[in-house]
Amino acid sequence: MSTTSALSRAREHAGATLESLGEAVEELAHEAKELLDRELPVLAEKAAGTAGALAGRAELAAGELASRASTLLEESGETLTSARRELAARIDPEPAASTKRWWWIGAGLVVTVASVIGWLVLSRRPQEIPQTEAPATDPPGNVDLAAETPEPAARNGRA
Repeated sequence: MSTTSALSRAREHAGATLESLGEAVEELAHEAKELLDRELPVLAEKAAGTAGALAGRAELAAGELASRASTLLEESGETLTSARRELAARIDPEPAASTKRWWWIGAGLVVTVASVIGWLVLSRRPQEIPQTEAPATDPPGNVDLAAETPEPAARNGRA
C-alpha cells in the first residue's frame, strides 16, 4: 500500500464523515427549531405567570415595608416626644403655675375698666347752673357798699 492510496482513502472517509456530520447537524437543528417553536409559547406563558406572581409578591412586600416604616416612624415620633418631655421635666422640674399669669391679666383688665370709667366721669362737661336772681334784701344800715367795690382799673392791676 502506498501512501497516496492511503491518503485518498482517508480523504474519502473524511468527506463521507463530514457529509454525515453535516446531515446530523442539520437534522438536529431542525429538531431544535421544531422543539423551540412548540415549547416557546408554553415557556413564555410560564414566564409571564411567574413574572406576574413575582410582581404581586413585590407589591405586597413593598406595602408591608411601607406599613412597617410608618409604624416605626410613629413609634420614633412618640419616643422622641416622650424624650423631650422627660428632658424638659429634668431641666425645669416645677413648671410655673399658669394661674399666676391669669391673675395678672385679670388685674390688668380691672384697672383698664376702672380707668375708662374714670375718664368718662372726669371728661364730662360741667352742667351749667341756672342763673337765678339774688333775692332783693336791703343791707344793714351800717354797710358801705361803695367802699368794698374796687374800681375797674384797680381790679385789672392798673392805677
